[in-house]
Amino acid sequence: MFDYIKSFFCKRKEETKTRRPSLSEMSEEDKKKSTYGIFFSIIEGIRISMATLLSIFVPQWCDDTQTTCTIQQNFSDLTPFNVFVIVFNFVSLLIFIKLTYIINDREIYFRGKLEESRDHPYNSFVDNLKDHPDIVNDVKKYNSRLSKWTKRTLISYVANVIFSCVLIFYYFYDGFRSVTTLVANVLLVSGKLHSIHNIYKECAGDKPLALSVLDTQQVSYNIIDPLYSKSLIQLTTIKEVKEEEKKEEVFKVNVSPN
Repeated sequence: MFDYIKSFFCKRKEETKTRRPSLSEMSEEDKKKSTYGIFFSIIEGIRISMATLLSIFVPQWCDDTQTTCTIQQNFSDLTPFNVFVIVFNFVSLLIFIKLTYIINDREIYFRGKLEESRDHPYNSFVDNLKDHPDIVNDVKKYNSRLSKWTKRTLISYVANVIFSCVLIFYYFYDGFRSVTTLVANVLLVSGKLHSIHNIYKECAGDKPLALSVLDTQQVSYNIIDPLYSKSLIQLTTIKEVKEEEKKEEVFKVNVSPN
């Protein structure tokens, strides 16, 4: 079972071959966006915890004390169904965390190698990067991973809400407080999931797009980042110089008298 969970949540080796850009390859604006992404992830982590651990954070009624259950009581004297719901809550949380990681990993790659240009059409990513098929293929892979894990997250979350509703409203209903808190917690992530769902559908069209998921305003990365392009040219030049030096050394060895 643990081997299955490990293989389910960890990226395969072939998915890790793509090198993410380092901080030195990012512009100052991209570094600020990356910092914002980290802060955003922390806030999202709190929201996701509230939205997935419904059997813990939604008020429930305890008959033995005739009061609202405490956090400690939510983990004591549990029925088999109660245990199942709590475990499923945490599974849903882990899937959300995996999706958040994939979103951030994708954004870091985009901001390190691509840039938004309002001078080019919104959907011109593929046309503008004809000379960089490796980047186009990487974007397709990132979009595919986003699509796959968004679907998994949606399915698991819907099931999580259903199981939690049965537990809370049938066994531990605490009146209007249970209803309002559960609805509020579900709304914390439902809008974001809907937004991600729309973005990955658009990215997976006939022409793949590199659309941001984190930015409040939709950003389409449609050209190669000038800073990254410059670093590529420098690396290519260095490589060519080294190859020439190697050829010269081989030639000297071949023509030298025995």
